[in-house]
Formats: sequence, C-alpha cells, structure tokens
Amino acid sequence: MREDLDPDIDFYYHQQFKIYHEPYLIWDKDTWETIITTCDVYRIEVNPAPRVKTRGVKGCGVNGKYAGDVILEDRGKGTKYMVDFSVLPEYQGKGIGKAALEKVKKMGKKLTGITRKEMLNFFLKSGFVLKKTIRNYYRPGVDGYYIIFSKKTGTILSHEVLRLPKKRDTSRIS
Repeated sequence: MREDLDPDIDFYYHQQFKIYHEPYLIWDKDTWETIITTCDVYRIEVNPAPRVKTRGVKGCGVNGKYAGDVILEDRGKGTKYMVDFSVLPEYQGKGIGKAALEKVKKMGKKLTGITRKEMLNFFLKSGFVLKKTIRNYYRPGVDGYYIIFSKKTGTILSHEVLRLPKKRDTSRIS
C-alpha cells in the first residue's frame, strides 16, 4: 500500500464501478474531487512478482497493479476516519485487504468508520468494535454500522466518549 500523492479523480471514479454495484454507493465526480482534495488517498497494490516481499507484507507493494484503495480523513488527536476501504473483486478473499487494513491500523491511535452489513465481520475479525447501528444510513432499509479500533488495547475502552461523525452520503467502507 502506498500513498497516492497525486490522485487522479477520473481513475478512482472509474474504479468504483468495478467494486460497487449498488447505486447508492457510487460517488459522482464532484464528490470524488471533494474527497480526494480533503483526504489522504492510499492505493492498495499487488506486486506482479508473487514471491516478492515489499515492506514486510507479501502481495502489497510499490509499482504493482491496482487492487483497491483506502481513503482516510484526519479527525485530529490521532483519529482517522475511513472514508473508503475497497478491494477489487478479483483480489478479495486473498488476504490483500487484511494486509492493507493491518497497515492502516498503524496510522493513527484510533480508526473509525461506517460500514455495510456485508463487510461488518471483516472489520470485527480485525479488532474493530461495533459501537452503533445507524438505521437507514445508506438508504431506507440499508443500515450503516459505526465501528472503531483503538490502538490502546486493540479494542475500545468502555469509558471512552465517542462523537459520531456527521451523517455522510460518502461513507462506504467495503
């Protein structure tokens, strides 16, 4: 995984159609421009040489083939909000997303995000804790799940006070 210091809006706009099939998860180009200019964008890449280890994570490397993205918003005090976490379908189930998430977990003291039901177990198995179900978050009948990961213990401490992020149409961790 590497930071994309000069992200191309058109590239990310077109990649989303390979990952998301539900219309309510598709962002328009204006939304992409806002997200890319206000957040940190990381590319999940797979190295074309399968036996090469890059920076300690097999399969994730620089100059590799695009496999997905991670978009983070800095919320201050070491907290990062996952605006997007996505892996192309052909790379899902191969440990690439898990390896990328382990790197992301090291980027701040606390990670938060809102995910869909289909992805909730992926995050829970990686040490995230479900803090709240947000009814009809994505659209009527499709809930969002507010999750959090804290570096302090790998889970949330019971006495921590949480501020939910503002409801956004842009959250779509997948």
